[in-house]
This record gives sequence, C-alpha cells and structure tokens, in this order.
Amino acid sequence: MKLAIRRTYLGDRLSLAGVLPDRLVDLHAAYALRLQSGGLHREDALDRAARTLPTTLPALLQADPDLTIARELDEWTRSRSSSGELADECTWSAVGARLGPPTGRPRLVWGMTGNYPRSSNGSNPDGPRAMCGFVKAGSAIVGAHDPVRYPPVAERVEPEMELGVVIGRRARQLREADAMSAVAGYIGFVDIGSRDVSALDNNRMDRAKGFDSFGVIGPVFVTKDEISDPHGLGIRFWINDELTQDGNTSQMLHSIPEQLAWLTQALTLVPGDVLSTGSPPGVHPIRPGDRMRGEVEGLGAVECDVVTEPEPAVAPAN
Repeated sequence: MKLAIRRTYLGDRLSLAGVLPDRLVDLHAAYALRLQSGGLHREDALDRAARTLPTTLPALLQADPDLTIARELDEWTRSRSSSGELADECTWSAVGARLGPPTGRPRLVWGMTGNYPRSSNGSNPDGPRAMCGFVKAGSAIVGAHDPVRYPPVAERVEPEMELGVVIGRRARQLREADAMSAVAGYIGFVDIGSRDVSALDNNRMDRAKGFDSFGVIGPVFVTKDEISDPHGLGIRFWINDELTQDGNTSQMLHSIPEQLAWLTQALTLVPGDVLSTGSPPGVHPIRPGDRMRGEVEGLGAVECDVVTEPEPAVAPAN
C-alpha cells in the first residue's frame, strides 16, 4: 500500500496512491463512500470517517499500527477503480507540486552518517565506521517537489539520496532479531547539509543539516510488505540530468536492524518517526538554478529546483 499527502485548501489530505493513474484517492472520502454504499446516510458516513481515521500518517500509525482500515480501503477502492464507481469527489490530481511530505513533519528524524563505503568501488580503507548520526530539525522537512532553498550563509550545500525507514510502533531497547517489527514502511529521503556551516559550528551538523527545506521526503510512503528486501534497493541521484549517485542499499555498512537496535539503546521511537539510513558515495554540491532528481527503487522519485533564499529585509533607517 502507498500513502501520500495532497495539499488542498481544505488542508493536507491523506490519500491512497497507485490505485488510479495520475490520481490520488482521498482516504476519508473513500471511507465515507464505502460506509454510504453500505446503507449509512451520507452525513453520518462523513462524521464516522472523520472520527475514525486520523488525518496524518503518524496519528494513523499510533491508532492502528497495522493500518487495518487503510488497507481495507486500498483493496476496496482497487476493486472499483475500473468500474467508475469511485466518485470524482473522492479523488485528487496527483500533480507533483501539490504533494506534501507523506509523513507530515515527524516528531523525530534521525540521520545516519558514514554508513556506506566512501568510494564508488565499495572499498573502505579505514574499515567499518562506528555508528553515529544526528537529529534533523522537523522544520527542514518538505515535499518531493518543493523548492530547495539555498541559504545565503552557506557556500557548499550537498544533497544525499537515502532510504528512509518509518517507525510504526513505539520502540525502545530493540534487539536486532526483532527490530524490523517496529518498521511500518519506507520513504525516499534527500538529506541536505552545508559543509562550510558545519565547519563554522565546530563540525557539529545540527544547524548545517537543519535549514528549512533541507529534508525532502516523498513522494509516497510505502508499507514494508511492498518491499521484499530493503537491503537490496537501487539508489540514484541526478543534478541537472547528470548521474552523481548510483548505489544500492546492499552497500550499507550497518543494516537497518543494527541501526534500530543501536539507536533505541538511547532513544524511544514512536509511530511516524523517521530513520534515514545513510547515502552511497557520489555526493556532489548544488547551486541555485540546479534541478535535482533522486529515487530509491520502489519508492518513486523526488524532483526539486534549487532556488536562492532571499536575504532578510533590512528595516529602513529612521
């Protein structure tokens, strides 16, 4: 199952993706239609849908880690996708610019560093690095087609295409053997940072990785049952149509269960939290005017323009 966020004037709408070509199916509207087709009055169906289904992925996972109702609706809508029984009011255009991050703004985004070989030939002369990472500011998160804003204080900004893991259940002190039970699904994640800002901050990454728009998520959330092996997915990234990264999650130095077990020794993860698992070699800097495209196999593609963030306005002198 695939879930997306469609931005509308009614607010962000949690939607099923992949049911109809170029359309998203509004989860709440589909649930109300299903209830109404079963004999419930339209207003009562709308009210029950609003009370039953949370409006964000983290809240949906918190209420139902198995996504039972969403899965039933996915199956129900697919059975009617070719018959015309899905009313137009239940669907939205899947135009990319209207897609928000499917996770919303997670409570926690943890980014792993040094989790891939440093060279494209797979060699790592220093041997596997100890696991380490950083907390990414929630305010950095944007959708798969939003502009990436190049901050005026930065001189070198680099995007990294990564596999993101979305947590489905509260997790603490996980063991490697059962760590995947805490995983709800996967997203494409572009982790962006500024090396020179990090150097100014005594090599800390918090501010350098936390600028607005420095975390691109999307285009969809894909449940883990759709991905047979998260450790065998191709990762590719282009800048202005030039392929800069061409790797595979099989290159990870530390597997997803290892990362989760290590991270939950210290942190409690809750539904909707994101673990971004590191990036293959081939990272290149970007500049305003560039166009980025990245993809993780099975998770869709992100496409973003790099724009200059305006300098703050200077108040006129009295």
